[in-house]
Amino acid sequence: MIVLKILLYILLAVLGIVLLLFILPVKAEASFIDEKFRYKVKFSVIPVMDSEGGGIMGWLKKRRGNDSGDDDEDWEELPEYDDSPDTDDKTDAVQDTVSADNVPVSDTAEENTAAETESEAAETVPDEDSTPKKKKSKKKKKKKVKEPKTLGEKVEMLLDLWRAADRPLLKIFKGFRFYDLYIDFIIANEDAYKCALNYGQISGLVYNLLGFMSTLFTVRLQTIDVNAGFGLEKSRWDAAAKVSFRLGTLVIAGVWFLITYIFRYFLPGLLQSFRRKRTAARQK
Repeated sequence: MIVLKILLYILLAVLGIVLLLFILPVKAEASFIDEKFRYKVKFSVIPVMDSEGGGIMGWLKKRRGNDSGDDDEDWEELPEYDDSPDTDDKTDAVQDTVSADNVPVSDTAEENTAAETESEAAETVPDEDSTPKKKKSKKKKKKKVKEPKTLGEKVEMLLDLWRAADRPLLKIFKGFRFYDLYIDFIIANEDAYKCALNYGQISGLVYNLLGFMSTLFTVRLQTIDVNAGFGLEKSRWDAAAKVSFRLGTLVIAGVWFLITYIFRYFLPGLLQSFRRKRTAARQK
């Protein structure tokens, strides 16, 4: 009973860890401000990695570096080893080779002929189990060859997969939450005409991209500011964003896809094919 309780507690602990992995979000931050790129990746509150070499990944890299450095130092401190064998060993090896060469040839020849005769006798003895196996191999069962699917059936299957995955994919995309989105652009050019032209193109691209992201993902804006810097020599491209995603969203979307495909497309297709075969058999 004690062993069963321990196993039950271990199983409950593993299930709890798996549930936490699915429920807690994975967060990422990225910013490009004052021409410096910074990023952070966290699992809920636990830091995983960042641009400054911190987090769990940075600690592991430092640990590996320290371990490899210690190994190198130990390797350098090892004493030199002389691989050259002693003279006594050499003389023993020479004597062994000489004694091996002095074996009479007649004995080896007799042993080879005896081995050859034994192998020939073994080959000539008939095997009792060989004949029924040959008879069994001749009687092969005829397997029914499945008819290959036509191009129309393959296209219909792909369309069914796409129809079943439509909503689950949208669920996955909506699971990506972009928040605290910050954009501060200044499009500079000394030529006023070129500055106005670049400003119109870039501002239109930025706002259209934000509109598309809002329809596909979950987006929460903080500051969006795109200005034209007439007469300025240098532009400014400051931007920052935060993203969060839960792994449980993938599990929910996968289960949703399987249920939709099986009960809406796969099982009805099997029933239709069975009915067609049944009606064809009746007509024959």
